[in-house]
Amino acid sequence: MASPEQHRPRQPAPAPPFAAQNPAAQGPPGAGALPGAFANLQISRGAAPPPGAPPRGLTPQQAPPAFSAARPGPPPPAAAAAAVRSAFPGSPPAPPFVRAPTASAAPSAASPFGGPPGSMSQAPPPFGGHPGAASQQPPLFSGPPGAASRVLPPFGGPPSAASQAPPPFGGPPAVVSQASPLLGGPPAATSQGPPPFGGPSFVASQVPLFGGSRGAGSQPPLFGGPPAVASQPAPPMFGGQRPAFPGQHGLTAASSQPVPPSFGPPQQPPPPFGGQTQFGGPRSSGQPPFAAQSAPVAQQPSFMGPPRANAPAFGPPSWQTQGAGSGAMQPPMGMPGIPGMQPNTLGPTGTPAIPYSPHAGTQVSTPSKIDPTQIPRPMTEASVIIYDTRQGGQATVPPAASSEFIVKDTGNCSPRLMRCTVNQIPCTGDLLTTSGMPLALMVQPFALPHPSEEPIQLVDFGEMGPIRCSRCKAYINPFMRFVDQGRHFVCNLCGFRNDTPRDYMCNLGPDGRRRDADDRPELCRGTVEFVATKEFLVRDPMPAVYFFLIDVSMNAIQTGATAAACSAIAQAISDLPEGPRTMVGIATFDSVIHFYSLKRAQQQPLMLIVPDVHDVYTPLQTDLILPVSECQENLEQLLESIPNMFENNRVADSAFGAAMKAGFLAIKSTGGKLLVFQSVLPSLGVGSLSAREAEGRANVTTGDKEAHKLLQPVDNTLKTMALEFAEYQVCVDVFLTTQSYVDIASISVVPQTTGGRVYYYYPFSALSDPAKLFNDLRWNISRPQGFEAVMRVRCSQGLQVQDYFGNFCKRVPTDIDLPAIDSDKTVMVTFKHDDKLQENAECGFQCALLYTTVYGQRRIRVINLSLSCTSLLSDLFRYADLETQFACFLKQAANGIPTSPLPRIRDEATNTCINILQSYRKHCASVTSSGQLILPEALKLLPLYTLALVKSVGLRTDGCLDERSYWMSIVSSISVVLAVPLVFPRLIPIHDLTSRADDDTLIPSSLMLSSENVQEDGVYLLENGEDGLIYVGNMVNPATLEQIFGVSSLAALPVQLVLEQFDNELSRKVNEVVNEIRRQRCSYLRLRLCRRGEPSGDFFRSFLLEDKAPGVFSYVEFLVHVHRQIQSKMT
Repeated sequence: MASPEQHRPRQPAPAPPFAAQNPAAQGPPGAGALPGAFANLQISRGAAPPPGAPPRGLTPQQAPPAFSAARPGPPPPAAAAAAVRSAFPGSPPAPPFVRAPTASAAPSAASPFGGPPGSMSQAPPPFGGHPGAASQQPPLFSGPPGAASRVLPPFGGPPSAASQAPPPFGGPPAVVSQASPLLGGPPAATSQGPPPFGGPSFVASQVPLFGGSRGAGSQPPLFGGPPAVASQPAPPMFGGQRPAFPGQHGLTAASSQPVPPSFGPPQQPPPPFGGQTQFGGPRSSGQPPFAAQSAPVAQQPSFMGPPRANAPAFGPPSWQTQGAGSGAMQPPMGMPGIPGMQPNTLGPTGTPAIPYSPHAGTQVSTPSKIDPTQIPRPMTEASVIIYDTRQGGQATVPPAASSEFIVKDTGNCSPRLMRCTVNQIPCTGDLLTTSGMPLALMVQPFALPHPSEEPIQLVDFGEMGPIRCSRCKAYINPFMRFVDQGRHFVCNLCGFRNDTPRDYMCNLGPDGRRRDADDRPELCRGTVEFVATKEFLVRDPMPAVYFFLIDVSMNAIQTGATAAACSAIAQAISDLPEGPRTMVGIATFDSVIHFYSLKRAQQQPLMLIVPDVHDVYTPLQTDLILPVSECQENLEQLLESIPNMFENNRVADSAFGAAMKAGFLAIKSTGGKLLVFQSVLPSLGVGSLSAREAEGRANVTTGDKEAHKLLQPVDNTLKTMALEFAEYQVCVDVFLTTQSYVDIASISVVPQTTGGRVYYYYPFSALSDPAKLFNDLRWNISRPQGFEAVMRVRCSQGLQVQDYFGNFCKRVPTDIDLPAIDSDKTVMVTFKHDDKLQENAECGFQCALLYTTVYGQRRIRVINLSLSCTSLLSDLFRYADLETQFACFLKQAANGIPTSPLPRIRDEATNTCINILQSYRKHCASVTSSGQLILPEALKLLPLYTLALVKSVGLRTDGCLDERSYWMSIVSSISVVLAVPLVFPRLIPIHDLTSRADDDTLIPSSLMLSSENVQEDGVYLLENGEDGLIYVGNMVNPATLEQIFGVSSLAALPVQLVLEQFDNELSRKVNEVVNEIRRQRCSYLRLRLCRRGEPSGDFFRSFLLEDKAPGVFSYVEFLVHVHRQIQSKMT
């Protein structure tokens, strides 16, 4: 069957999604390229499918696939020719991140979403791109666009760069698909062992973690193995032969006496990852990872790939296991905590105990011994999981979000689109309350698929529209049961018996299923997309409208922010969706608003000034927004001249609120995206603000209990405006290119209510930030997205939706309105019980998203998940999803910051962790010794992530108000895969990249976040998905400085870092690593140099979470504290 891409016209590709940032990187193709492997954590799996086996998939049913199955473009020629690393399947070669090129250098535009609409008989492109034709499978998003391929990604993945138009700075990257380790640095010899620490020990699967004898070794581990297909064998997370069934982790202290929390700094921080196998030991290959209870333990996995060094790059990429053997599991970076690893028993070492102090003063030593190298830490693994969403009529436990996996939709949706905090649903509210865990879904409707996955199928029921339950309005799905020879169907959510429409009748087979079930995507796939009928249209589907608002006040002009914004827009125009329905408009503002008419007939754009910033209006009813095809030339000319037109502007005021209102009025009749570039605190007109920062600093330092109120919007003006914007389907994104306080707490209300986001460049640098500004804008307009959306989540009787969290507007209790929704946005939905669920039955969840594609087609994306119900507390813990629960805690903490003092939020986060572990200890653990801290296998990294949250930028007492407000705004819509890295970053050594073999993973193993691992003769990169801190030690070899930075001494290092590519191996590898991380995170990391003895060095060290900080525990101390609290609750 021809792939849908074979019906798509070839076209020149637009600029690469993330252009390479180095001006000097103009080498041969492949130099400085972005590799293809995502450095995330993975799970090990078994035998690979036979070579040449075709990707399993369904061809789209007469409609466009929603997601394309491949990434943009084939591997670059350079990669293929050099054969240095095998290219990631379908990885595009163009440089993924470009340093903002000049307008003239921008390659010719092509629609990021595919060609012009063609006849419906050809399979239309995914994501509602126009139906078109192409000779190759359109890639989805996989990082940088391919220079060689001209096929555009289906829906919004960054476009591929045309081979004849090289990206502005730097050749197309060679795509490399190697798994890179997330957390786990070079093996350090631990034979002499780090100092033990006084305190309790942990029992892991009844295995004493810290010394002591292995407790009840025969007891089955609670949750063995990484999440994977039920029938696959999974290696223990931390190495170690694992018992047949999962158990719990425990750290056993040599002495069972209680030990007070320690506050003394450890004299010897723990060594880096590696050394002895983490929890050591061979893996038993026959053990199913998260064995579904019905799967035989020794059964061989059905689809697996052998651990490969070249794992495909995608989303959460593969991380390499370090020091623990290929079978050891390390959770990925995105979310290091793959459930199910079995640690080995390692006894206490003979080193002296680390002193601890019960109060912040006296130091005491304790006889108990804990080996800091043996406490739970994330581990990585390098192979790709093939994951069947259901097997044997039951849901299978999804792989960790941060691992690399390929989903085979066999009834439940892909876990990328929707995942639950627990993979079995408690039958009663009391059971859920006892566990202490949350019941919530993380829904990311446009999450980027792995390039090897099948596209989502489009189903067209014609004028009849999709089949629905007549009582609860749920959409037809694989869990609805047909009865009476197919004449009726029973809704899986409300139980109502519906008549089957005559046109939809089909006989049942001997198994009770319809005979055509496997031929109808809506009856066999967890996710499908329906063509919306007229009943779903309130008006004609809106066009794609983009209105740019640029701050031209004195400060913006002088700092270079205006010029950077104009340059970014000029280059990004070519990435707007192609077609007659794509429209643009532009205005500038200082103390007044300047509109521009871009009609082609005029020799030059006409400026129209609106002086009234209190009662705003638009000067024209037409000509302010025009189709791109009619005004691109005039728009580019205008963007080039704006910085010169205002270069002598002395107006310091900014009418930000009034400008937004005016932009809204210009596009009110259609709806669309308002992209606002703002540089100073809004000081005039509607929504003007005053500086609360000075007051804020004083209050925070004096410990004022009301300080958190400075993180609330100053009043309701902007909120009221935002609600009106949302009503007319206008989404606002704000790019803050500032060098001072701008009151993000007030400004962010507008993007959060309208489905947009805040981008924050502080302090803005005209040298290093324009490249990030361009790449952020480019990804914003070219990623998969939809407009004028409405979303509702339905669930089985017995549960009810409690609340929604995210960036949206909510007018009625059941639905949320999303003027725009894109591949980076996640909505959290919480549930509560209103009745008892039946044990061993299934509980269903269905998310329905009605939206308009960028090409004006109305679609309904339906995402289904059905999970077993249980009345056993032990099953809740066994099937807990650590990453999803942590994302939930992160969002709840951010939500509480504006209304509660920070100490209270930190205590609540810690107590949540303690309550969950205490519930497990009390009700599920078989070990009774009070000297053991027992951790459920699936949640053994919960204390580490909780500590990371408590120490995060959002919950620290230091730091400025805007930084905390920005952190809260990111968290509100963050995905599961990026939640952990935001607070638990990756630390990577980059000074020794040339000593690694070429067949190693592209990104080196991560180091533990401890100062022990940061040597003064090294250079390290610490990244959290938003920022990249490059720490340069004071004793770095001058030759290394010369190779990476082009300077020969520390004194010559620039204050503002622009990472260039020089003509040497180390520089090339450093650029490859940085670009690969950018591609993985779908974010152009903002790089910053850090040095010891400077404030930047202290900032860097504040992310070394395992170290003790003033007033905050080290990791070992925190475990002791958690243990003490659990002991006191138990007694």
